[in-house]
Amino acid sequence: MIALRERNFRLYWLGQAISNIGNWVQIVALGWLVLSISGAPIALGLLGLAQSVPLFVLSLAGGMLAAALALLALIGRPPLWSLLLVATLAAAVTAIDNPARQAFLVDLVGKDVLLSAVALNASVYNGAAVIGPTLAGLLLLRVGVVGCFLLNAVSFLAVLVALVMIAVAKSPDSKDTKPGHALQPDRGGSGFRSFTSSFRGFGLLRHEHTIIAVLGIAAATSLLGRPYLLLMPAFARVVQHVGPPGLGVMVAASGLGSLVGSLLLASLRSFKRLDRLLILCGVSFGLALVIFALMRSFVAASLVLVACGAGATMTMMVANTLLQTHAPPGMRGRVMSLYTLIAAGLTPLGALLVSGLGTWIGLAGATIGMGVTMAVAIGALFIALQRDQMKVV
Repeated sequence: MIALRERNFRLYWLGQAISNIGNWVQIVALGWLVLSISGAPIALGLLGLAQSVPLFVLSLAGGMLAAALALLALIGRPPLWSLLLVATLAAAVTAIDNPARQAFLVDLVGKDVLLSAVALNASVYNGAAVIGPTLAGLLLLRVGVVGCFLLNAVSFLAVLVALVMIAVAKSPDSKDTKPGHALQPDRGGSGFRSFTSSFRGFGLLRHEHTIIAVLGIAAATSLLGRPYLLLMPAFARVVQHVGPPGLGVMVAASGLGSLVGSLLLASLRSFKRLDRLLILCGVSFGLALVIFALMRSFVAASLVLVACGAGATMTMMVANTLLQTHAPPGMRGRVMSLYTLIAAGLTPLGALLVSGLGTWIGLAGATIGMGVTMAVAIGALFIALQRDQMKVV
């Protein structure tokens, strides 16, 4: 909590909290609208695909796109392609916005309390994942999808106000502050040489077996496990037979698990065998997904979703920690860019894969298959990693 002592970070954190809640309201409402228009769960997979493409290409505009969604929803039943297009544009903004926000944290708090700032930033997202979906379930009944999209557009004002107040605080009188220094271009060589050297650097990773194994576990989790959250509207409607309020409860249950999981990891002072914790979290997440797909009781399914949220978050956070620990200093930036690409880009593609498979064997059957495959893949990668470490010893 030490980072909250910094006034600028406190303003930024509060703005992000409000904006993230609005964003989660839009995520739930958009999924429900797409499913209502198409009637087929695979449409949610197409929505995920539309959101993933800009993340592979790109890694004030967010509010404008949320308002555009509200205008489309006013049509009544807008064409599916128009929703996919706006979702693609919104994801493009996110691909540029997220790295900039991460770099901005150093300007706000300094390196000495950066870890606290990163943890608090994560708690905002996970906390919003609990509040936002619950609020969306209530708003969908009261004001419909239009009201949900408009609320998200308005929520961006909180970030804008916070940034304006931060800009005022960082006036020319602040001699030790250099606004935007994190975004300064690298002047050490031409852009082309920098670009080609980056790709040569990625080739060196083939000798880092631990990093490859951890990235593989993160990829299996993102592609096969985490898509369940994007497909929640279909689970609510097709499997559990509940409406918007039930959908909000289900997504909030997963968000609660994510919040509990992140706080649990933050409470650990030290854990010598992070690799064993990684395999435990990953396999447990896969088994929790299987149990969730088998549940026909709404209450039981919601309780299992808490375990799913915790498993997904803890697996990715432990993988993140292992990568930063094992990556050589000169390769850490490239390794973490791969991790970000995997975490952000593979989940929407996995949603398309699961929803497509679900058209043949049912959504529950596809989820069971993905959960089992993920657990087996993570187990196999862990065994391969252990054998490699034994050879080194």
